[in-house]
Amino acid sequence: MSMFPSRPSCSGSTLDELLRMARLELAPERVAAVGPTVGDIYGLMDRLDAVELGEVVPATAFDARWE
Repeated sequence: MSMFPSRPSCSGSTLDELLRMARLELAPERVAAVGPTVGDIYGLMDRLDAVELGEVVPATAFDARWE
């Protein structure tokens, strides 16, 4: 069981509010297509919650140089 609450479905007023916050104005047919896609993205994010990190300390900086 996840320690995070389940996300609301991404349709109706929830989707309208997300679009408003993102300042996106979409035609109704586009809104109908966006809802399932946002739901899929949330699903991928939820799968990341299941990744066991153990005692890994969060990185506060990253230096990509090879030395």
